[in-house]
Amino acid sequence: MKAFASDLDGTLVFDRNVKDVDKEAIHMFQKKNMFGVCTGRPVCSLSDIEDIPFDFYIVSSGALLLDRNKKMIEEHIIDKNLAKDIFDYYRSKATIIVQTDDLHHFYTTGVYNNPLITLINSFEDIGDLKVYSISLVFDTNEEAASYVLDVNERYPLLSGYQNNNSIDIVVKGVSKGTGVKAMKKHLNADEMLGIGDSYNDLPLFEASDRSFTFHNSPEDIKLQVNDVVSSVSEAIYKVL
Repeated sequence: MKAFASDLDGTLVFDRNVKDVDKEAIHMFQKKNMFGVCTGRPVCSLSDIEDIPFDFYIVSSGALLLDRNKKMIEEHIIDKNLAKDIFDYYRSKATIIVQTDDLHHFYTTGVYNNPLITLINSFEDIGDLKVYSISLVFDTNEEAASYVLDVNERYPLLSGYQNNNSIDIVVKGVSKGTGVKAMKKHLNADEMLGIGDSYNDLPLFEASDRSFTFHNSPEDIKLQVNDVVSSVSEAIYKVL
């Protein structure tokens, strides 16, 4: 049995929609295998894919693993003192998004047109919630790239991964890669496949037995995968 882990935004989801051809391919794949998501999003932000019966969920950049019923398999929680320090230090440098165990909202210092967002002014506004991930959102990809090293040097107990113009921060050693490794073991899969489009997918590629990205992905991303394709459906039909 194979398991296929797919990134969401820019990979499976475009403008909050999944293409019909990709849905059909996933359905075909699931007849004998398992297909799930591997994303930097929080668990509360999956409404645009609810019509697809995924077999597993790796969310918050690998910090939270869920089964097909969204029951927890594994979690990695950021220490509250570290989370507060990140919030306070980067508050003036970036928009901050905090992903927690709240199943209905995530928290941010920026204004977005999203009903799931709760605007906060201080870290204390999240109360006693568990923190799975913190994202720093910058104006440009280049600005985000310039801060990745700073994040990882400043917080040795955490890991920061660039995702285009943002940096996703989780517990040290946790990543999309550790998520797919743990999920492969949990599912007792013979082979784990992975597809993504950005730099935060590099751990996913490395941990997968076979990896895919797209023709329009950055050139250095394409060098790290086994196959370059035009869509999730094309990748699926290559392995059926």
